Amino acid sequence: MQSVVKGKLIKLDGPTLKEATGLSGDGSTKPQPFNFGDFEELTTFRDCQRNPETTNYTKFLAGGMKKNSSLISFIIAWMIKPRLHNHAQMSRDDILLMHVIKKKIKIDWVSVVNDCMWKARRKEDGPIPYTLLLSRIF
Repeated sequence: MQSVVKGKLIKLDGPTLKEATGLSGDGSTKPQPFNFGDFEELTTFRDCQRNPETTNYTKFLAGGMKKNSSLISFIIAWMIKPRLHNHAQMSRDDILLMHVIKKKIKIDWVSVVNDCMWKARRKEDGPIPYTLLLSRIF
């Protein structure tokens, strides 16, 4: 793979691509998703609610969230980890990303985006993640 950046030719060979993205040249290795041992999704979701006492906790719906939490949920559902349907209901991964963003925890964002790209590759009619779209254009 090669590209021209600011007039300079940049070549990505197999070892460089594997080191930078965790992918092999044939695209067969899949990076492991990030994981936190002390993460509790219910506590994180409860902290995002405007009125925690009247919230239904069987579904993680974005409708009753505070303004900032709702905006983060929107960005996660439409740009970082897009999906075909039900953008108003957050998944466990969405809540984990919300926790990471709000608590300013350092994570490997390349692995997060890479994991999303791998999932999008498996679905023929799946939504194209924003980062995958940009990588195809540029």
